[in-house]
Amino acid sequence: MLRWTNYHQHCHYCDGTDAPETYIKAALAQNVGSFGFSSHATVPFSVPWCIKPHLFDAYIEHIKRLKSEYADQLPIYVGMEIDYIPSLINPRQAQFDNLDYRIGSVHYLQPNPELPLFEVDGTSKSFREGLETLFANDIRRACELYYSSTRDMLRQCPPDILGHIDKIKMRNTDNRYFSDTDIWYRQAVMDTLDVAAETGVVIEVNTRSMYKKKNIQPYPSYWVLEGIRQRRIPIMLNSDAHQPREITAEFAQTAEQLYQLGFRELHIITPQGIAPRPFTAEGIEI
Repeated sequence: MLRWTNYHQHCHYCDGTDAPETYIKAALAQNVGSFGFSSHATVPFSVPWCIKPHLFDAYIEHIKRLKSEYADQLPIYVGMEIDYIPSLINPRQAQFDNLDYRIGSVHYLQPNPELPLFEVDGTSKSFREGLETLFANDIRRACELYYSSTRDMLRQCPPDILGHIDKIKMRNTDNRYFSDTDIWYRQAVMDTLDVAAETGVVIEVNTRSMYKKKNIQPYPSYWVLEGIRQRRIPIMLNSDAHQPREITAEFAQTAEQLYQLGFRELHIITPQGIAPRPFTAEGIEI
C-alpha cells in the first residue's frame, strides 16, 4: 500500500500549534502510514520554540501513551529534534536515550565562546544583524562554520537523522548573501556529505522551505541531493510540520523529483529500526 511518512513533526509542546492528538488525526486523513513526533529538545538557555524543561518528561510520556492508544491505526514514534552546540547540547547525551530516534540539527553557531550565539534560522533582521556583529558580514565564514559544525556533530555525536542539512540558505533568497554555485560553498557542502556517508546517518529531505515559500527547492537543494545519491547516502522525506495541514505538504511533487534524480528508496522508521522502502509520487510502499 502506498502511504506517506513524516518524522519531523512539532506540536504544542514546543512551537507547533496543536495537541499531538490533532496531528495524529490529520496524519490519518492525509494517508500517513508511519508517524513520529520530534519536538525541539530543551536547550540550556531560554528560547520560545523549545520544550520547557518541566515539560520534557511529560512530552515523552504523552507520545508513548498515544503510541499505545493508536497502535491499531498508525505506528507512532517518539523522537526529538536536538541541537548541536559544542559543550552545551548534542544528540547523544544520555537524556535522549529513551527516544525512538533523534534528529540532529544545527540552529546556532558559536563563532567565539565569549560571544553570543548566532541563530541560523531566526528572523531576517536577526540574521542580518548577527552576520554583521558576529561575523563582520563575512557570509563565507558563517557558512563554513555552519557546515563544519554539522560535520563535527556527525563525527562526534551522530544523530539517527540529519535535519535540514542546508538550512543556512534560508535567508538567501535571490542569492542575497551568497551564490550556491560558489566553489567554496559547494566544497563545504560536499565535505559534509563525505562525512555523512562515513557515518551512515539518514539525511532528511525537508519540504518546509517550499510550502513556507522560503525556496522553490527543499532542504537540501536538488544539486545537493545529486551528491547524496552519488554517495548512496540514505534519505527520508519529512515536512518539518508545525501545523496539522503541513504534514504531507509538497510530498508528491518532491517525491516525483527525487525519482527523476534517480532515487528509488525512501527510509522509514519501523519497530526493527530505520529501513528502506520503494516509493513513487503517490507514496511509499509500507
